[in-house]
This record gives sequence, C-alpha cells and structure tokens, in this order.
Amino acid sequence: MKKKAIWTIILLLIMSSVGAVGERNIVGFWKTIDEKKGFITSIMMTYMYQGKLYGRVIVSFDEKSGEFVESYMNPTVVASKVKGTPLLLDIDIFYNLVLDEEKYVDGMVIDPRSGKSYHAEAWTTKEGFILRGKFGPFGMNNLFLPANRQDFPEGVEVPSFSSFTPYIW
Repeated sequence: MKKKAIWTIILLLIMSSVGAVGERNIVGFWKTIDEKKGFITSIMMTYMYQGKLYGRVIVSFDEKSGEFVESYMNPTVVASKVKGTPLLLDIDIFYNLVLDEEKYVDGMVIDPRSGKSYHAEAWTTKEGFILRGKFGPFGMNNLFLPANRQDFPEGVEVPSFSSFTPYIW
C-alpha cells in the first residue's frame, strides 16, 4: 500500500510539471513594460505547436507614448527588414524551441528591426518569462511579465491558442 501511495505521488508530481518550466507555465500572454515610463509596449502570446514553443506579438503600443498601435485582429505595420516584408504581427518572433529539462532551447529569435536572427532559449521565473537571444557566447535577456485581460486595449479580443499556427518567414 505504501509503494502504491509513493508511486501515485511521484506520478502526480510529474504530471503537474508538464507544460511548465521554472516557476510558472510558459504558455500564455506576456507583456513588455517600458522601464522608464512604466507603460506597456507589447503583448506577446506564447503557444505550443507540434511540441515546440513559439511566440508572437499580438498587440503593439507606441514605444514613445504607450498609445495603442495595432493588434493581431487587424495588423498593418510591415516588418520591412524581415525577408518577404511580412506584417509584423503575423510572424512568430521566436520559434522552434524544444524543452530540455528546465528551459526551452535550440530555437531562433528574430529582431524585426534589423531582420537578423539569433539562437534562442526561454524559461520562466517568479517574475515572468525570459527570452534569451544568443550569438556565440554572448546574449541578451528580455523579461516579459504576465499579461491579463485588463492589459488588452478595449475592443481587442483575447485570442485562442488553437487559432495560431506558426508563420516563419
């Protein structure tokens, strides 16, 4: 009876960690904040597709004023430096990350301002979600904080995860 209870506890612990990395579930909605001015500059959705992690900006705000610019519902801004000049909110900013124990690795992230791609990894912490772009031994971390319904502009619907499939230029 004790063995059965121990195995049940182990199984429950394993099951509760599926889809989570670090301190919280990595799939969801995340926002970036301008540290100096305190307003939201973007909302990103991270989602799983065929066992890999992807991330797409779904709401953008003006980086100088914090005013709403556009959403995934009606994107208009072109990523002119990205191959094929797609709409910025139609492409996945990071893609193909696979889970390796405590973090997602072996993916790519694109800087839409320059069109350059870098190796990427991602994980969560108590504060939020970290996306690290890497070039050789060098890298840069970006912190995304959890976003909730109140962070979305009026009239912008919270999308369903199942409605997104990867768009990689």
